[in-house]
Amino acid sequence: MKIGQFAKNVGVTVDTVRHYMELGLLIPTKERTHYYFDQNCIDDMTLIMKLKDLQFTLQEIHRVISIKRVTHFVDIQEIDFYLKVLIEKKQNLLQEKEKTNHSLRLLDEKIESIYQMNVAAAVTGVPITFLSMFHCPHCQKALHLTDAFIKEQYVFTGALHCACGYEAVIKDGIIVTPDISTSPQNEHYIYDQQMIEEITPSFVSLLEKGNQWIFNRLLRQDFSHKVILETNVETYVFPPKLLCSLTPDALYVFCGNTMEMLRTLKRKIEHFNPGLRVLYIVNSQLDLPFKHAVIDVVIDVLSFNDFSLFNSYLPLEKLRPYLNKETIILGYTAYYDLDAKSHQQLRKLYPNSHIQNIQPLFLENNLLSGGFQLVEKECIGFTDHPGEYIDYHMENEKLYCMAYAAHRKIDT
Repeated sequence: MKIGQFAKNVGVTVDTVRHYMELGLLIPTKERTHYYFDQNCIDDMTLIMKLKDLQFTLQEIHRVISIKRVTHFVDIQEIDFYLKVLIEKKQNLLQEKEKTNHSLRLLDEKIESIYQMNVAAAVTGVPITFLSMFHCPHCQKALHLTDAFIKEQYVFTGALHCACGYEAVIKDGIIVTPDISTSPQNEHYIYDQQMIEEITPSFVSLLEKGNQWIFNRLLRQDFSHKVILETNVETYVFPPKLLCSLTPDALYVFCGNTMEMLRTLKRKIEHFNPGLRVLYIVNSQLDLPFKHAVIDVVIDVLSFNDFSLFNSYLPLEKLRPYLNKETIILGYTAYYDLDAKSHQQLRKLYPNSHIQNIQPLFLENNLLSGGFQLVEKECIGFTDHPGEYIDYHMENEKLYCMAYAAHRKIDT
C-alpha cells in the first residue's frame, strides 16, 4: 500500500511515517517515485508503537528493531537479549519514577510554604517630605492639603487643592490626579498574569540588560536627597529589587496610568525596603502636581516609547518644565530599522502615536525637545520575537534596544 493508506491504517500522520523512514525505523520498497509498505512495515510499525507505549526513545527503538532485523528473535539467546533490553528499560523507568516522586515531594513542600508565607510588608503612604514640592501643574501655586489622615511620616488619605480649581486626591497612600487620558492605554501591566504569558524570555532578557546598564551607572553617583522620576510604569518598570539597592536617602516618584499597577509596585517596593521614600501618582498625561525644576533624575525604561504610543507629542516636551539644569536621564529605548514593516503596523494599530516612535531618530529628537544631549549610548541587543504583547511587531523583524545617558545641553 502507498504511504497515505499506510499512515491511515496505523493511525499516524504521513509526516510521522516520513520521519520514521528518515531514521531507518521503517524501510518500505520503492518503485520509481513511490513508496510501498508491506507486512514487514506493518510489523515494524506495530513494534514501534508498543515500544513507544513503554516510553522507549526513537533511538532505543531503532536499536531493538535493528537487532530484530538481524536475528528475528528466534534463538533463546536472541530472546534473552531482547528480554535484557526490556529489563534495563524498566530499571531506568523506576529510577526516573523515583526522581519524579522526589521532585513532586519538593514541589508540594514549596507550594505549602508559599501558601503559609506571611510577607510582613509595611504599609506606607505619601511621604511628608514631598508636601513642600506639591504645586498646581496649571498655575504653579502651592497645593493645600485638606481632609488628611496622617500617621507617623505618611499621608494615607486626603485631597490636594489649588485656588484655580485643580484637585488631586490621596487614596491608600497613592495620589490620583485628574490628568488621566480618556483614550485607550495599555490593556495589561507588567505584573499582570496575561502580560507575563505574552512576553517572551528573549524580550525579558533584553530588558534585564537595559536595567543592569542603568543600575551600574546609578551606582556611580550619590543621589542623596535627589528626586528620581519614572513615568509610564505600566508596561515596563525598573526592578524594585535593584531600586532598593540604590541611595536610601533619594526621593523616588513613580507615575502610571492605573491604580492596580501602582498598588502592586508599592507592595513590591515595601517588601524589599519599606523605609524608602517613594511617591506613587496615577497620571497619564505628565501634568504632574510638582513645583517646576524639582526633578533631578529621570529613568526611562521604554517609558518614553510607551507614552508616545498613545500621544502624538514627545514626552520630554511635557516633562521639560519639571527638570532642572542638572537633571540627567538614564534609560533604554526600542527601535526598528527604518524599512521595517512594524512601523506601518504600529501606525495602523495606534493612530494617535508619535510618528517617529520606535524609529532610530526618536531618541535624539525626544531628548532635543527637552533640551538634552546624548553623552553615552550603547546598543545592548535585539530580539526578533518579543511576544504577542508587542502587537505591532512583524514576524522575524529585529527590535533593537539602545541604552543611553543624557545631560542638559550647555546652552539651555
